[in-house]
Amino acid sequence: MPVKRSNKVHKFHEGTGDDNMPVVSMFVVKDGDEPFTRIDVELFVNKVPKACDLFLQTCAFPTVGDKRNAKRGSYKGCRFVRLTKEALQVADGSGPRAVPLSELEAEIGRVNHGVGIASLCRSSTSFDESFFFCLTDNRLELDSLDKRHVAFGRVTGGLDALMGLRDALVPYVQEGCVIVGSPYAVSEVVPKAKQ
Repeated sequence: MPVKRSNKVHKFHEGTGDDNMPVVSMFVVKDGDEPFTRIDVELFVNKVPKACDLFLQTCAFPTVGDKRNAKRGSYKGCRFVRLTKEALQVADGSGPRAVPLSELEAEIGRVNHGVGIASLCRSSTSFDESFFFCLTDNRLELDSLDKRHVAFGRVTGGLDALMGLRDALVPYVQEGCVIVGSPYAVSEVVPKAKQ
């Protein structure tokens, strides 16, 4: 019996965040300590709870309700590894930790992909909890992403900063889309401070 999917979330524009959804701030530095930018990402915990939990487990802070209070990884200090015409990929330095496709299969396609959407990376058989990407362009046929990947959040602050980061990384792209020798890294991903 096919899995019933909930209504899709339509493409969003920056700044239309829902105050009830958790937001994390991703801080980017240049040359290890010079602040470069901040990007706020709202998480779709009501639409894709497993994908959001997977992302939060890799952040440098414990997730709400995590009785083990264990940190499985951290995006702190991780580099941007790939830049295509459509997306910018981030990976933590601990290497891939695969999550079976079956664990997140029901959440594929619940949220449409578009500019500013954050999504989990995957192979043909599993999702990698330590890799995610943010879309920076709509050139790609987005239906193919909607059928294969789980979008878990969207940029609600700093979309222009994301585009600036994309432009700053272009000189470091080699071998088609691999980023080599970039001075830019994620300094931390933390819950956004209430204003």
